[in-house]
Amino acid sequence: DCAMHLLKRLDLIQKLQLVEKPLVLFLRKVESGYASVNPYHNAFHAADVTQRLFTILCTSKAYPVLLSNTEMLAALLAAVIHDYGHPGKNNMYLVNTNHTAAQTHNDQHVLENHSLHVCLKVLAKMNFMENISVDSRKEIRKTIISMVLATDMANHFEVVEAFNQKISLSDIERRQLESNQRLALLEMALKVADIGHTSLRAQEHLHWVRALQHFFKQGDCERSMKMTISPLCDRERRRNGPASGENQIGFFDFICKPLCTTFVNIFPDCSSLVDQLEINYKLWEEDSKMASVTDDNDCFQSKVFNTSLATISD
Repeated sequence: DCAMHLLKRLDLIQKLQLVEKPLVLFLRKVESGYASVNPYHNAFHAADVTQRLFTILCTSKAYPVLLSNTEMLAALLAAVIHDYGHPGKNNMYLVNTNHTAAQTHNDQHVLENHSLHVCLKVLAKMNFMENISVDSRKEIRKTIISMVLATDMANHFEVVEAFNQKISLSDIERRQLESNQRLALLEMALKVADIGHTSLRAQEHLHWVRALQHFFKQGDCERSMKMTISPLCDRERRRNGPASGENQIGFFDFICKPLCTTFVNIFPDCSSLVDQLEINYKLWEEDSKMASVTDDNDCFQSKVFNTSLATISD
């Protein structure tokens, strides 16, 4: 429903003469592949990321000034499918346990390649783009693949560096980008959207962070198999996991703040991303201070923290 609403809002179904019935079937098929039992990587996450990517590209005026209709279509489709079939375990776990998906994709970007492998086959079968030229369909496929692979955190710094190297303010001011620059823009925008809960209002941000604690289940599996427990997955370690203020500060410092700041430096109309991110960062700093006096893995239950949160959110 989210993707259809956005496609209709942009009038892309009409502009690109998309065939609506197979498009709806495709979107429903993809949605059904997101496990509802997965607290984080579920259909709500896919819809959240798709909506945020739409907002980023439109607010920044990347679309329609810099990007074509087919590129915008590819971007929304990439967001829709980017975590399809996510099992609630990370790539390293799938590789270390010799998972079928890891075998199929030669241990490379396992989750991302799995999502692409399945969804692109469904896309070809549904063929709702039959009125788009063959060359344009190839470019759409290429863009989807590049964007989804860019969401693998193993590629994070390379994607950010490519954006830095390929795009400058003067390029944006000229309102004309080469194809490789537009692809770098789209990859970066999807990454910002993918971790964009860090720029949501505090209560909404905390909802998504808490949902990420499902990775403790991966740690439980690793412990039962006598494997090395992955970072942030050990529920028995003091102040471990995504809900730890210390870990969130590190995530913000090394990943979120540089990512969003780099994007906003080129697209200042998206400055609200950084503004709210800084508010949430201060919240985590306060949480980290309080966590130093408790062994609780979930410091959100601290009365002082909740009081601080209410103050920041007002």
